[in-house]
Amino acid sequence: MSDIHPGRRSRVDGNAAGGRLWELFGRDMTTALAQCGQCDRVAELADAIAEVDDAGVILLCRGCSRMLLTCLRSGDGEQLVIGALARLELR
Repeated sequence: MSDIHPGRRSRVDGNAAGGRLWELFGRDMTTALAQCGQCDRVAELADAIAEVDDAGVILLCRGCSRMLLTCLRSGDGEQLVIGALARLELR
């Protein structure tokens, strides 16, 4: 899936967030199981919808489109914002 949205964000699968998540967690997080607190869907983070731009990555639930988590870069470092993510299981 590859759409271009206003603001120059590209919409791709969750694998596109792999590098940013590696920087934050120090391991491959694309295989981690994520449960959406909105629709209860459980899937690997690689299956999420990722919106990517220069400022960060937003991971959306493929089932209901709710924001699971957001990784943002700022001048001070990295910020991780938890949205509808109810559970994250490392594998």
